[in-house]
Amino acid sequence: MLDRNTGRGVPGPDARMVPDPDVTEREILDHLEDICATEDFRRSSRCSGFLRYVVGETLAGRPDRIKAYAIAVSVLGRDETFDPQVDPVVRIEAGQLRRRLEHYYLTGGAGSSIRIDLPKGSYVPSFSRTAQPMSAAANVGSPSVRKGGQVPVSAIRCAAAVVGTGLAVALMFGLARPSSWTVRPVPMVQINAFVPADALSAEMASGLQDELRRALIGHDQLTVVSMEHAAEPAPPDFVMEGSVRCVEGWIRVSARLMEARTRAYVWAHAYDRPLAPEAVLADQASIAAAIARQVAVPANL
Repeated sequence: MLDRNTGRGVPGPDARMVPDPDVTEREILDHLEDICATEDFRRSSRCSGFLRYVVGETLAGRPDRIKAYAIAVSVLGRDETFDPQVDPVVRIEAGQLRRRLEHYYLTGGAGSSIRIDLPKGSYVPSFSRTAQPMSAAANVGSPSVRKGGQVPVSAIRCAAAVVGTGLAVALMFGLARPSSWTVRPVPMVQINAFVPADALSAEMASGLQDELRRALIGHDQLTVVSMEHAAEPAPPDFVMEGSVRCVEGWIRVSARLMEARTRAYVWAHAYDRPLAPEAVLADQASIAAAIARQVAVPANL
């Protein structure tokens, strides 16, 4: 059942077995508290409430009741007239929650033994126990690391966990490379154009690529490159891409960082701003600066 005062899941008499029998209900609830205690989730009461609600209902044996209408009314403050076909707020919040969870497991929660996910296309969470990643020293040179020429998931997570402290550090730890792949002193990052979802988003999207290049040039932890203008282009280590869309008077910029060789995303974040045509230039600059702070260390630090 759900405690109406705290919004936390409380096991009820009809509680069913946790989907993964190797994970106990107590472990899930403790892990839920760890997630909600992070700064990222403390800043968003809606995401925390959303996660507490769906986890509580699932543990109480009521996953069939986890619908858009119930979430909107119980968590997001909508009234009984809410229509999920007209109001996309639950889908938007679910996407935000998935991104926050992904960021958590790539950063502070990278070493967690329990994992809570919100699968796409559903609001019912899944629970699993994760294998503890090997240390970077153990990974390097191990035959299993290079099986099929693929970077292991643990290596990608290790690199992503430190991406906020500089991409060069991420490449130094956890990413095993084949001998044919040249190790560069600093990683090369290609910044692609951000894609607008509609006409209202086009103006914001148009300048983000240039603003982000400007914000990242000058960092000693990476090199910004353009394959389009290279005489003999070498593949970049990372590719930054993103999209822009407008929803209900707000504009959302979604940025993603991909490890070029494996095509694995190692970082993603969304930035929301009120839709204000007169503030486009300022918003472009502030969002580019925020992205730069999260993926590189300034040269003077």
